[in-house]
Amino acid sequence: MSVQHELMEQMRDLHLRMHRLFNDRMRAQGASLAQLKLLLLIERCGEMRSTDIAEALGQAPRTVTEAVDAAERDGLVVRNPDPSDRRAKRINLTEEGRAVIRDVAPHREAFTAQFFGVLDSEDQEKFLTILQTLNDRLVEMGAPSTLEANVYSKNSDPQA
Repeated sequence: MSVQHELMEQMRDLHLRMHRLFNDRMRAQGASLAQLKLLLLIERCGEMRSTDIAEALGQAPRTVTEAVDAAERDGLVVRNPDPSDRRAKRINLTEEGRAVIRDVAPHREAFTAQFFGVLDSEDQEKFLTILQTLNDRLVEMGAPSTLEANVYSKNSDPQA
């Protein structure tokens, strides 16, 4: 196996393991990773349409609708009328949703510190540089510059 193939295998394994472990840890705190991604996106961007959430998270609109339905049932988000489109709704956090974000924050920080604690600060800086280089390469290859870039710009202009 070439080094490049081994790198791809290792990155895939790292992603899957980290995702599963982080999801398990967040579930133990009362929020799944999927739920947390939704809440954090809305916290960052403000009130959003489901279609913009789907685009930002790279998910099918139906998947996002189901996630928003569940979060609404749990009292974490609320749907409000979109003033620019009577047919559309904008999703926003409730106080309960904000509380979930606050409650899991120390656990997210602890996970991050534990995960990256195996690397000294110099290795962390090198790793960051490598990741930035690889992300830049993906953009050169046609990937969006950020998964949420279009959503942020749309959300800043309510007429967009």
